[in-house]
Amino acid sequence: MDDRTAKILEVVKSLPAQTLTATMRNPRSSADRTFVGASLFDYAIAAGLFASKMGGGSLANGYFMATAEDGVRAAVALAEVWPNITGKDVLLAYEQDGETIRNGIRLVITGDGLGGRSLGGVVNIEAHKVETVKATTPGRVELRGLLDRPGVIDAASFAAQEATSITTIAATGHSGQPIEPRQYAGVRLWSVLEAAGIQLNPEVNEDFLNKIVIATSADGHAVVIAGGEIEPRFMNGDVIIATQHDGAPLAEAEGGLRLMVPFDRKPGRWAKNLVSIELREG
Repeated sequence: MDDRTAKILEVVKSLPAQTLTATMRNPRSSADRTFVGASLFDYAIAAGLFASKMGGGSLANGYFMATAEDGVRAAVALAEVWPNITGKDVLLAYEQDGETIRNGIRLVITGDGLGGRSLGGVVNIEAHKVETVKATTPGRVELRGLLDRPGVIDAASFAAQEATSITTIAATGHSGQPIEPRQYAGVRLWSVLEAAGIQLNPEVNEDFLNKIVIATSADGHAVVIAGGEIEPRFMNGDVIIATQHDGAPLAEAEGGLRLMVPFDRKPGRWAKNLVSIELREG
């Protein structure tokens, strides 16, 4: 076993054990597996990667990069891991189907169609936060980063495209107030990136899983979406750039465009006054 894995395993085994049964899929087959391990959330706190208490903005702009012994990497948004935001299970497993995992640690993520982010032989887990500079052009979104066709798209252009309708799950606001499910419509984030030409390294297997999307509001609030959350063959989440709320244009308080992440139980990634979308390596 790699020494780096052994250090992670030592921390993981000191934490409360969790048992998870999940269907693991690849392009050729699928199988139900039972895992034992500790949550990535518990590991992150125990290893000092993140504080146990953080505000909504800190939860929105953080992410993990996990690296396996063969060099395969995967990005996981902090919001996918934090218990009061996500309905997912993200586990650092040391047992599979009653047997010790031979290469030490396996990252297991429920909710992805394929298991590309379920890495075996994890040797490193890093935590990151993105920092952005305030922007001042609400009503327009600048596309930038690893795209063949970067540029600026205004609200009217988004509104003219085929819309996807979403309904948020019941959520809780920053001060604890309940937020009833809301209905929005807009363009899927994946479709926007695909139309702009996603730059991928053909020599890296499932390269998009290494990437993050940073969405920025006019006030500088930054939101991180992991590539695996929106890639159609993986989680395929309906993250949208919303132009409508309850069938009407967005209210002035929401800005001309708003990022909506309908499966989050906190609104930290529901970025108002959206002005920038950047695709970058995690």
